[in-house]
Amino acid sequence: MFFRRTNRAQRPAQQRHDFPRVEYIPMSLTELQAFERVMVHGDACLRRGRPDLLSLHNRSTELIGNLYRSAGAASVHQADPARVRIPIQKGDLFWLESAIRDIEQYRGDSGLAHEGRQLLNRFNALLGQQRAVIHAGGTPMFDPDAPAPVIVDAPQLPAH
Repeated sequence: MFFRRTNRAQRPAQQRHDFPRVEYIPMSLTELQAFERVMVHGDACLRRGRPDLLSLHNRSTELIGNLYRSAGAASVHQADPARVRIPIQKGDLFWLESAIRDIEQYRGDSGLAHEGRQLLNRFNALLGQQRAVIHAGGTPMFDPDAPAPVIVDAPQLPAH
């Protein structure tokens, strides 16, 4: 048996790029409450229109619970509730899109569908912006010391 010995220096481990990067965007407490209203109403519309899809009913419960946990973690670091920013993952916007579609398809409250579309448009406008995300006991939250990438307190999106 022959064993090959090499005196080559060990290469540093390369960072893996074969998995998608998790992107977060900031959401205010007011936006979280609007998000919850749209999601709950979307669930009710789906339940009314498609009672056979029991597995999809109440799909928002876990997501909303996670977002409120992040809001709680963020409030520990930011005493002013108006300045609390809750990170929501880009992938979670799918559920908002789905709730809006269910509201429209099953003739729900058009005002809530409009509110959901405005929220979705705002979140899509914030995508691509970077801000440091830290974990407080395993719960993601924005680093309160990191500068905000955009003015998130503006009542309207900036015009380009």
